[in-house]
Amino acid sequence: MRSRWTALLAAALPLLAGPGAAAQVTLGIGVGASSSDLIVTGLAIDSQEARRGITLSVSLAVPVSERIGIEFGTGYIRRGSTSTLLQLGDVDYRIQYLQFSALGKASAPVIGQRLSVHLLAGPALALETSCEREARLVLQPITFLVECDAPEADSRTSAVDYGILGGVGARFAAASRLGFRLDFIYTRGLRSFFESETETTAKNRALTLQAGVDFRIG
Repeated sequence: MRSRWTALLAAALPLLAGPGAAAQVTLGIGVGASSSDLIVTGLAIDSQEARRGITLSVSLAVPVSERIGIEFGTGYIRRGSTSTLLQLGDVDYRIQYLQFSALGKASAPVIGQRLSVHLLAGPALALETSCEREARLVLQPITFLVECDAPEADSRTSAVDYGILGGVGARFAAASRLGFRLDFIYTRGLRSFFESETETTAKNRALTLQAGVDFRIG
């Protein structure tokens, strides 16, 4: 079921740009490194270690005016963390998402037309493609590893996560159609990704540094 949602949204993404945008859009490809953790309530956590991973993304930027535009994106991201619970042990969440975003973009030149800076902000929707929870007890050498959507899992995760993105970046125009980008992006989940109604909540949070290349089309 989750793979079906992923395929449908991936196929629909290019249509969001509108029928007349093909001659104006900028196609971008990016790769980056992220550091994510969880905002947890209702549970006593002694410490938390961030999960680090690689991100891959593809974007389609549609100009609204000379300096304002909308950037539609899709990407593969990793989320989760390792939390140490008081007198219990470690709980490790390893979650993979396919994320879709629609970001407003405002840019301004710094050095002529070669270098520009930009601001990004907007909503994101993430489809869970896989999730594992590993628990290691502190008093006994026992490890429990379960899929988050398994029937025996006591805290199943939602197939869809909603969040907001915001960030800053810079673009260097290497040629009339070719540019290089560097973006620093903050992501925060808007709701708990636990599917069941419990007192414990967990929201995703991440920082991503991403480099990429883009091509002006048309």
